[in-house]
Amino acid sequence: MLKQKSENMKGGLFIALGMLLLAIGDNYIRFITEQTSLWQFHFERSLIAIPLLIFAARRIGKSILPQNFSSVLIRTLLMVLAMLVYFGSLAFFPISQVSAGLFTSPLFVIIFSRCLLKEQIYLSRVFAVLLGSFGVILVLGITFSDFSIYNLFPIAAGAIYALASITTRQWCREEEPVSLMFMFFCGIGLASLIIIILIQLNILLDFFPISGTFITLPLKTPNLQILVIIFMHALLSVIGGVLITSGYQKGHTSFVAVFEYSFLFFATSWAYLFFSDYISAPMLLGLTLIILSGFVISLSTNSKQK
Repeated sequence: MLKQKSENMKGGLFIALGMLLLAIGDNYIRFITEQTSLWQFHFERSLIAIPLLIFAARRIGKSILPQNFSSVLIRTLLMVLAMLVYFGSLAFFPISQVSAGLFTSPLFVIIFSRCLLKEQIYLSRVFAVLLGSFGVILVLGITFSDFSIYNLFPIAAGAIYALASITTRQWCREEEPVSLMFMFFCGIGLASLIIIILIQLNILLDFFPISGTFITLPLKTPNLQILVIIFMHALLSVIGGVLITSGYQKGHTSFVAVFEYSFLFFATSWAYLFFSDYISAPMLLGLTLIILSGFVISLSTNSKQK
């Protein structure tokens, strides 16, 4: 009992630290959106991340290939699909709505844990996740006056991401984190390459008119600034991804998933400190609610384990 309590807290801290690294890297994406496409970014990042992971695996004496390929493949497909739906939604919705949809994943983790795994779910956990979700709405300034059926796509990304998180805990617990990250970057890199080819074919054959946005830009030769940002992002993604994967392997998914909300706190704080981004009173209240949700779920889990 005490051991699981310790593992839960350790898993949560791993995820929070991983989210800090991802938040730092994601803040610099703003400098490349007009010069390269999202898919070229993902593909080039994978080209950097994969050798880094192979090097790291050899240095620590771990196999880069998964032990149970079928289970890891399912987890990889879910993670890649979640990211593609998430980033693909950016072509149709403001990033505030898309991000809020993805951060419904802790709520879906609780629902799926109950429905699929028959785990006991406490009301305090549900309250904590709803509290954190409301905090997300405040931070991102979301209004639902223009809600339509298409707004469900970002939420679908959150649901798929929740399934990937549960899969990490249930089926891939014994897998090496570097192996799981290796498979993910191979998957997202391959998917991005396919989309790049489709965009280039569309430009060549003029099937559909497309505007030059972050989602649809054609291939461009990256300059030094872009390469530096992509390399930094790849490095932080590898380290952060390994920490997050380790966190889900150690703790109960419904407990550690709430620590993902720390991403919004870290991303907003970094943007304010280094880029002078404006933080309003509702955003501060939202961040407070997000942090509070983590404390509530932590305290409720500790009390149930005593």
